[in-house]
Amino acid sequence: MNCTEVLDLAPLYLTGEVPAARAAQLAAHVKVCPACARELGRQEAFDSLLRESLLAEHFDSSGVESSVRQAIDGSVSRRWIFAFAGVAAALLLGLGIRAVFSSRAVPVYAAAAQDHRLEIVDRQPRKWFTDRASIETLAGRQGVSGSAIDAIAPAGYHLAQGKLCRLDGEIFLHLVYVNDSQNFSVFLRPSDGVAAMHTETQGAEHVAGFQDRQLSALIVTEQSGDAALRFARSAAAII
Repeated sequence: MNCTEVLDLAPLYLTGEVPAARAAQLAAHVKVCPACARELGRQEAFDSLLRESLLAEHFDSSGVESSVRQAIDGSVSRRWIFAFAGVAAALLLGLGIRAVFSSRAVPVYAAAAQDHRLEIVDRQPRKWFTDRASIETLAGRQGVSGSAIDAIAPAGYHLAQGKLCRLDGEIFLHLVYVNDSQNFSVFLRPSDGVAAMHTETQGAEHVAGFQDRQLSALIVTEQSGDAALRFARSAAAII
C-alpha cells in the first residue's frame, strides 16, 4: 500500500469501515512511513475533538467549527482536509443532530423521571428482582451483558435491583444502583435511533441519556444534572 492509498482509506479506517485485510496493510504502511503516521495521528486527534464537542452537554456547532478550523489551520495539506471532511461527515451521521434527538427525547425522559420518582424515591410497591441470575436474564433480553451490569456502577455503588418497565410505550430494563446514602436509576433498551447524548431536568430528577447503534440508555438521579451526565458518559464508555 502506498501513501495515496492510505490517504484515500484514512476516513474509513478511522471509523472502522475498512475490511480487516486492507486495515492490516494500512497499519503496516503507517509503521514504516513517518509522514503517513503523523497525518493519521492528526486525523485521530480531529476525530476526538469532534466527538468531545458533539457529546458536550450544550451543543454549539459554531464552537465545533471554530475549534476544528484552529486545529487544522496551517498544519494539514489540502488533500488531508478533504479526507477529514469525510471523517466529520461520518461522525455527524453516526452521532446524529442533537436538536433532532432532543425533540424526540422529552416524553421518554419525563416518563423515566416519573418512574424513578414513584418507584425509587416514593417507594411505591412494585415487584423487583434482586437475585443476580434473574437480573442477568432480563439484561440479556435487552442486549446487555452481565459484566456490563457491574461495570456501569461508579466507584462505591452496587446493583441493588432490576425489573422491566414501560416508558412512553417502550419496554426498558430498569436497574437501580445504590451506595450508603444515594441511588440512581439506569433504563436500557435496544436502540432504534441515531446516536446522541441529551439531558433533561424533570422536577427534582435529572435525566441524562445516550444512544449508540446497540442500546438506548437513560440515567436518572436527584443528585444533580452534572452527576447524571457524568454517570451517562461513564456508562456510554462501557456498554
